Amino acid sequence: MEVISTGSNNVKTTFIRTSKFKTIDIDVAFIGSFSKENATKRSLLTRLLTASTKKYPSKKALANKLYDLYNATLAISAYPSYKTSVTVFHLSIVNPKYAGGDAALLPEALAFLREVIFNPNAKDGAFSEKDWREQKRILRDNIKNIYNNKSRYALRELLRNMSRDEIISVSSLGAIEDLDPLTASDVYATYREMLEKENVVIFVTGDFDDKEMLGQLKILGDFKDNPKPEETVSEEERAVEKVKEVVEKQNINQAKLLMGFRTDVNTKSDKFPAALLFNAIFGGTFTSGLMQVVREEHSLAYYIASQIINDLKILIVTAGIDQNQYQLASDLVIKQLESYKAGNISDDLIAIGKENIVNELLEIGDSPRKLNAFHLRNYLHGMDISIPEMVEKIKNIAKEDLVTVARGIALDTVFLLAGEDYDG
Repeated sequence: MEVISTGSNNVKTTFIRTSKFKTIDIDVAFIGSFSKENATKRSLLTRLLTASTKKYPSKKALANKLYDLYNATLAISAYPSYKTSVTVFHLSIVNPKYAGGDAALLPEALAFLREVIFNPNAKDGAFSEKDWREQKRILRDNIKNIYNNKSRYALRELLRNMSRDEIISVSSLGAIEDLDPLTASDVYATYREMLEKENVVIFVTGDFDDKEMLGQLKILGDFKDNPKPEETVSEEERAVEKVKEVVEKQNINQAKLLMGFRTDVNTKSDKFPAALLFNAIFGGTFTSGLMQVVREEHSLAYYIASQIINDLKILIVTAGIDQNQYQLASDLVIKQLESYKAGNISDDLIAIGKENIVNELLEIGDSPRKLNAFHLRNYLHGMDISIPEMVEKIKNIAKEDLVTVARGIALDTVFLLAGEDYDG
């Protein structure tokens, strides 16, 4: 595998050249600001851009064109990285050498991608009324359905209660109160702002000649040469003065326990690899400490897991429990963390955790889309590290490094979603 950084169309371009895949995968990423004010607009914009273009004015027309491109795949995704919004246009096509050497395939695919990015189904400064009504309805339903998915609802409420004035409280899906007053011209203005003011980067993975690919990428046209936003990861130091405890009652059978912790590690930190490994050991795998202690030994959880969100400097524990075991279960989570802070981490657990993380890293190399995403994250967070280098960092982590990470973790908020009969 060879990674080449170059430039095309006024933007930074990265080629990940490998003969491992029979596809060529192209990502064009727009990078701008993420806030409460634009989250819902961006969420709806992604759906509208996926629905149609002027040349292909329906989902069926788009699908037919993708079929003509040897069953190519198009996806548009949007997600936040701290206070930064990332919108990725992803196109995967079969490598022309596996399509009978069809020399027209790549330029035709790039022309299609250009159509999707630059020629939406809009007129007079507003998106198509038909698409607008349909996609707004679908987004409204998706937002409302969070309430019915109790795990997602509980996570949203935990983040909202951790700090209502922080970006972590903002849902990237959007909010009903922000969606209802939106007009088709409002979201079109957001689209124009994306084109005019946001930073753009391109990633291409596959087996190709880099000079030829540079020439072909000119088909996409020129992008604006805008600087990358700075706030891609949290640099804030938030001391926990008092742990917040929030209990909500609904008509449910299985209670949801969520515990939000503050950490002192972000993706740019030297401790980032150790934080990944610590999460795997704490609750990130089926062999983790929380699984062994809370679920297996004490039978206090139907499921339990942890996840670390390094761009926000938080760690979250989620568990499905009997509501009457709330105090016991939450106490055991804290006890397990305190045990790790004291250095009680077995060599076997460390070895298993390392193996899991290393395998996850190596699996990135099995997916062109994951490879593009890995290098995009490097760019976003100002990192310059390869997968083999990250693997070596994981392998060289010592127990003391994990203890240091553990000691930088503090409980901030506990959220319990319990049944209506809960009297705790």
